[in-house]
Amino acid sequence: MLYTIYPMDTIFPMDFNQSPLVEYHIQGRLCLGRRGPDGSVRLERLISTVASDYLDPHFSPDTIIDM
Repeated sequence: MLYTIYPMDTIFPMDFNQSPLVEYHIQGRLCLGRRGPDGSVRLERLISTVASDYLDPHFSPDTIIDM
């Protein structure tokens, strides 16, 4: 919780130039990512119930995957 006189939009500005998050199935795992202008996907989030998936460096945040 932040106690401030400034509006939340000033502290956490929204970037309207970002593409929306889209669900992708990558190597059988559900991921959320943003498509770049060159067609690649930048991973934002991995959604999995398998704990070892989160230790796999291929699914770390900001990983670029060519699709």
